Amino acid sequence: MQNVNYFVSNRCIILKPMYICQKSVFLSANHKINQKFKSRFMIKKNPFIQLLVVMFLICGGTAFAQKTYNFTSVPNDPLKTRIYTLDNGLKVFMTVYKDAPRIQTAIAVKTGSKYDPHNNTGLSHYSEHMMFKGTGKFGTSNFAKEKPLLNAIDSLFEVYRSIEDSTQRVAIYHIIDSVSGEASKYAIANEYDKLLASIGAKGTNAWTSVEETVYVNDIPSNEIESWLAIESERFTDPEFRLFHTELETVYEEKKHESLIATMIKCLKLFLPVCF
Repeated sequence: MQNVNYFVSNRCIILKPMYICQKSVFLSANHKINQKFKSRFMIKKNPFIQLLVVMFLICGGTAFAQKTYNFTSVPNDPLKTRIYTLDNGLKVFMTVYKDAPRIQTAIAVKTGSKYDPHNNTGLSHYSEHMMFKGTGKFGTSNFAKEKPLLNAIDSLFEVYRSIEDSTQRVAIYHIIDSVSGEASKYAIANEYDKLLASIGAKGTNAWTSVEETVYVNDIPSNEIESWLAIESERFTDPEFRLFHTELETVYEEKKHESLIATMIKCLKLFLPVCF
């Protein structure tokens, strides 16, 4: 996963270009993740944790006081946004919000319809949906049994897209459907959303545009560490489970968007005539 951006308000956070690739395990004694998930949820060390260091420093923490982070700003910015650049290239934009002790977060990834392959349009939007399906640590009841089935589905899709004969494609898709049914027995639906709800998050959502996909949450300011841990795991080790069934959801959203676009075109033609 690359080119992640991120915005924090009152800490409003927004992340900019980075690579998520480190795999070593990082576990904090102060995690406030719901006990239900603690035994299965491990935190991987990655650039999100560096953001946590920045947050501690700015909010008055002393544990990391030996490290100084410089920031830049834009002249005449009414929000007085501070822009920090970490050693790994991660950019953090921070601005103050005093109306409530909450943080509006937005993780913006540089992928959108502009970057879709010509023969796989809609891929960015589809990827957005798959990022809510969990990891090897959450979203599954038994990952050891689920993973071989997920690998088999990946391999079958590689075969499926290389075949042009319609009869063979139908036969292979039938196998994909069967294996997916077995894999789905281990999937736990919406566990990412449940994790966020357990720390008091609101407005958990995402959208895909022409040049970006943005993942948003509104979290309590005292749960920044828990949120970082969840997002660290989510972006470092995503598992695209329930793969082919999610296509139906994406297709439905696409049809809805197309219908709205058609209605707008009709209104533009209709209104000048009427008025």
